[in-house]
Amino acid sequence: MFKIAIVVFRECLEIALLLGVIMAVTKPVANSRVYIVLGALIGIVLAAIFALSTRAISTSFGGLGDELFDSCVILLTAAIISWTVVWMQGYTKKIKKDLSKLSENITAGLTSQFMLVLVVATAILREGAEIILFVYSVSSVENLEGTKYLIGIGIGAFSGLTVGIALYLGLMKLAGKYVFTISTILLTLIAAGLAAEAAGILTSSGFIEAYSDQLWDTSWFISNESIIGKILNVTMGYDSKPNGMQIVFYLSSILITVSFMKLRSIISNKHHA
Repeated sequence: MFKIAIVVFRECLEIALLLGVIMAVTKPVANSRVYIVLGALIGIVLAAIFALSTRAISTSFGGLGDELFDSCVILLTAAIISWTVVWMQGYTKKIKKDLSKLSENITAGLTSQFMLVLVVATAILREGAEIILFVYSVSSVENLEGTKYLIGIGIGAFSGLTVGIALYLGLMKLAGKYVFTISTILLTLIAAGLAAEAAGILTSSGFIEAYSDQLWDTSWFISNESIIGKILNVTMGYDSKPNGMQIVFYLSSILITVSFMKLRSIISNKHHA
């Protein structure tokens, strides 16, 4: 539940900041609020269609092995979360610049107002798809009650939108960087944990045989079923009985995410130099 809340929090934080920037930058555009609301509604509808499609595809894969499909979805979710962490670097400055240009073009009559609808709809769809894939991934590896999913999504959505609005209004300028830093670290570890869980499914089902032997057993110290074990599993992907492939996937996920963050930072610095 806490894992779901963290991811939903981050996605809703992005949505709140993005919509705030869009509303501010496109203020000179006539009826911009109407187009923003229309874009948000279209994005929500498309995300709902995506959710139904995901369920239909998962059902059709039944004959080929639920484990294979589930592990692919989990790995895709881990990749999306990692890319979100990388992509968010310098995100606000770039989106402001792009939206300012879009606003000027709309006002000058060079671009249709429906481009604004498309921008908002695409943003909502992207964030919604990430949430849907993540919730599906969690349901593949954890047996949670339906109410816990709703509570996790509710807490994450409320806190994310609240913090996003507060940050945009300038009420948390000093705390803002810490919110993003902490959530970035947590999301990096969550993505690594998901990658390790996918490796566990693939090795236990026989799809991958290499490095499938258990490396250690720390259940005597912290078991997976204990409160501390569950907290560590949520925050950093802890497993008391991991195999070699799980460790390979875990470390590789962190290494790839950090490497892309460094690369993006270098490219961004060269671009602004």
